Amino acid sequence: MDKYFKIRQFNLKLDDKVMISSFDLDLQQSTCLLGESGSGKSLLLKKLVSDSSVYDTNSVVRFYFGESKKVDNWRDAFGYSQLSLEYQRFLDSFLANPFAIGNKLAIVRKLLDHPDYFFCEQLHLNESDFWLFLQFLKEQNICLFYVTNQIEESVFFSYLIVLKNNQVAIEGRMDLVLKEEKLMKLLGFSLPFYVNLSKQLGYYGLVSKIYLNKEDLEVALWQSK
Repeated sequence: MDKYFKIRQFNLKLDDKVMISSFDLDLQQSTCLLGESGSGKSLLLKKLVSDSSVYDTNSVVRFYFGESKKVDNWRDAFGYSQLSLEYQRFLDSFLANPFAIGNKLAIVRKLLDHPDYFFCEQLHLNESDFWLFLQFLKEQNICLFYVTNQIEESVFFSYLIVLKNNQVAIEGRMDLVLKEEKLMKLLGFSLPFYVNLSKQLGYYGLVSKIYLNKEDLEVALWQSK
């Protein structure tokens, strides 16, 4: 049976104030929920934790809320020798850099029981660790729902939902949503630097599409010479 996670026409309230209205979610791919601070993103995750009637699923769901964990020897704590080679390789790479190690240890703890869906708020990882994390989830067929107020993080995802004024203002494939520059500015978000730069270079015929990072943009510029 195919896994699924769905929310239908949910109204999120806080003290009788509507934070998010008529929210729909059919989670088929890793998705970023982007909204300004105070828009109800984290509150939505906490509601899902406390009330499973909000959603319909046939799968294992786990949540991460910025916890930090400290262990003296993570190999012993996680039963390293009993894990699959894929998990061992991921741990070796993901935990090699001590940056935000407490956050990463807590994230790993949530992943050890192989959830189908992983929900989390802003992780504060550096770019290389974020890519490692996302690639591992993809390899393990774990679907991620990620909430943030940082538009730069949205470029890591294939699907983007943008909140504004208590409702979904726009959603769709990430690159298509980010092309709506005027709308995104009205929603209070400036385009990520390399997205905006590639758009500007495109006006001069130097590139033919939007690039999300420095490396891909440099390759495109080099090939255009």
